[in-house]
Amino acid sequence: MASTIKNKPESTLASVNANPAIYSLGFLVLFVAIAFALLQLLPWAWFNLLHLPSTSTSNITLALAGFGLGIFALIIIGKNKIFHELPGIKAGIFIAFVLALANLYLDSWWGKFTESLVFDKRAFPESFGMGLAGAGAALIAIGSFIFFFRPANLKLFNRIEEQGWFSRDSFKQNQGAKIRRGTIMCLLILFGTGIMVLVRNDSLARNGSNWQIEIPYTGKVKINPDKIGDALAMLQTAGYKPEEQLLVSREAFRAANSAIDPNLFIKIGLLTGDSKYKIGEIVTKDSYQDESRELTKNDRKPAESVPLKVAEGTVIYHSFILLPGVQFSGPILLIILALWVSWKVVNIPVFADFLIATEAEMNKVSWTTKKKLFHDTIVVLTTLVLMSVFLFAMDQFWRIFLTKAGVLRFGQDNVQKNTSVDLKKW
Repeated sequence: MASTIKNKPESTLASVNANPAIYSLGFLVLFVAIAFALLQLLPWAWFNLLHLPSTSTSNITLALAGFGLGIFALIIIGKNKIFHELPGIKAGIFIAFVLALANLYLDSWWGKFTESLVFDKRAFPESFGMGLAGAGAALIAIGSFIFFFRPANLKLFNRIEEQGWFSRDSFKQNQGAKIRRGTIMCLLILFGTGIMVLVRNDSLARNGSNWQIEIPYTGKVKINPDKIGDALAMLQTAGYKPEEQLLVSREAFRAANSAIDPNLFIKIGLLTGDSKYKIGEIVTKDSYQDESRELTKNDRKPAESVPLKVAEGTVIYHSFILLPGVQFSGPILLIILALWVSWKVVNIPVFADFLIATEAEMNKVSWTTKKKLFHDTIVVLTTLVLMSVFLFAMDQFWRIFLTKAGVLRFGQDNVQKNTSVDLKKW
């Protein structure tokens, strides 16, 4: 009797095994969305929608709430079948994260480079520079996608995961326990020392309180009132008010300083003499020099000139925050990373086998007893003391003997006589 066998559909894992990069990228997007929600949306809702005060208690509660929600989200993701059973997906997420960071930094660097050509070198207009920066960012993104989705990466992802970096499993956990603990302790001391140096030198917050990437072509120049120089009249059109900080575009800042170029303009000082110019008036150098020559020719006194001072400011960019409060969150993340790396290093199969073999060899060593070690130490110290006494006695004996024999002489009166031993008669 013939029977019909229905073809079973392929499992989900079998259908995606050929391309884990897609799922890796999807999980990375999910992680980024969760991080954005916890680090940006949650604080915004906390203070703006709930109108909670920014006190120490409120901030600690917010941090605990964010931490709890983050752990809950990770637990939910951890229960996903694909996340655990699809080979290479965890390594793919890590590589995708590294590529994303590299893209952000390369885009920022390339944008800043083209921006310097626009505003510092004046090589081309700002619109052309923005287009050039966008084209470079697109090429970097395309190159990253091509690299990430190439077929050979499947073996790369699997090879990285086989080393155990993304697994909680311990390799031969019942063997080499003592030497593994010692290795972990040494690594933690090393990492802890480095983290302590970073914290004490305030190295993590040296470039600001947040770990962020500046977005090119979004910068504006912040000018303090005491740094505005002689560009006040030029910058008043940009909305400057006395005793306030001014934030203007880089183009307006450059135009204001160009309008008072010290090579082309000068400022009339407090002494005007017989000049037609007023105190503090900005005039061209040519007109001032023409008037000065004319007044001097007629035995009249020209006005005093003082050099112009251009405005000074700092470029402030809009930024993409990667990690807020880096002076606090940075050490915490580094401690977590140090714990994980120290644990995983001693579970790398090759290194773990080396540690296990080392402990096995050390167990074969016949260690001396405490009593014998004490006796041996006494013998060594006694020998050192006796040898020291013997050498001191011999040194004194030969010094006295040779002095009596007239070979050696001591004292200030005999320094000249003892300068050459070759002249002595034996």
